Amino acid sequence: MLLLALFACDPDKTPTPGTETGPTYYADVRPILDKSCARCHSEGGLAFSMDDAATAQGVAAAMKTAVESGRMPPPAPDPQCRDYSASERFTLTDEEKATIAAWADADAPLGEEADAPATRDNSLVTIAPYDVELWASSAYTPSFTSADGNDYRCFLLDVGNTDRTWIRGMQALVDNTLIVHHVVLFEPDGTDDLWGAGDPHDGFACSGLGQGNWSTIGAWGPGANPTVLPDGMGIRLEPRAQVILQMHYFDSFEGADQESDQSGYGLLLTDTVTHEADNLAAGPTNFTLDAGDGASVARDMYTWGEDALVLAVWPHMHLLGSAFEETVTHADGTETCLLRMNSWDFNNQVTANFLEPVALTAGDRVKVKCTWDNSATSPNQYYDPPRDIVFGEGTADEMCFGFTLVATAVTP
Repeated sequence: MLLLALFACDPDKTPTPGTETGPTYYADVRPILDKSCARCHSEGGLAFSMDDAATAQGVAAAMKTAVESGRMPPPAPDPQCRDYSASERFTLTDEEKATIAAWADADAPLGEEADAPATRDNSLVTIAPYDVELWASSAYTPSFTSADGNDYRCFLLDVGNTDRTWIRGMQALVDNTLIVHHVVLFEPDGTDDLWGAGDPHDGFACSGLGQGNWSTIGAWGPGANPTVLPDGMGIRLEPRAQVILQMHYFDSFEGADQESDQSGYGLLLTDTVTHEADNLAAGPTNFTLDAGDGASVARDMYTWGEDALVLAVWPHMHLLGSAFEETVTHADGTETCLLRMNSWDFNNQVTANFLEPVALTAGDRVKVKCTWDNSATSPNQYYDPPRDIVFGEGTADEMCFGFTLVATAVTP
């Protein structure tokens, strides 16, 4: 699913290279776009590409308005809570905003193409080349026959490893962002035949919350960046491992039922680790957002039972989310902030890969708090008039999860 508000281009605007003394696209604006915008606004991204000079020039005025209002770049985790990899690339400085404004006000001059950056850091877009690429066996056209417009499709995938191996990095390879609400990579426990008749490699209907004793390896929502674990840490895969690629499709526009998708996952692997990592879904599942309530809150807390390190958090809510926070209250009463977002955008679900892991000890309490806007004026209100909303897997339901990547020392 994609709800990004795209800038309108002016088809009559033509590039006019020049030698202006103020900011130009190639010398001044393109480096800013490469740093903080290209992960979405580039070829294959979630939104239209601004790599083309004429396109960027045509949306200059809209770009100025978007950055001055704070709408772009969209909300991201606050690094003052817990700093994470490339946090500076999810925001713009006041100087960068002023550069974009001055460029737009000067009628968006292009300057000289030779002044453009020679290379771009694409680490927020891809961690390729992968050691393994896992793909759904064929393109799938969702069947939006349910009243809520959701379709969940799972594919059993063979990793191809003959020995035990460890995932040290992972990235969802999303084919059609127009209809994909989220992707989850699960590991089944191998004890249940949950897919019924037929070959599960060809896909089967499944629950949005997984089935049986599946464990979560990784998850993706719009805007999520790749996950790379620190050196010496990995998620275990046993020999001849099989994983389940779960796709959630949503009927969000006229013609969505004519779209198809063939997504996958890219994995980086390693043979040895010192710490084994697991992905835990922390958050409340029993809540109701009252119709019309502009500040509904739900919380969850659980007590940690062993020494561990928190490596990353991926926050996940749906359309009505407005704020997210995950903290640790230690046994001595002190508190550590893991992730805080004072605003929320469904299309920018950033994974915070921490620069420094957070130590947990037995007795520490992990707390997750979500806030939603279920009022009639909520920018993404799904119902008119608003209805009570409960926890659920569908896009018009709500969730509150901090997918928390936690590592424990491997016993020799």
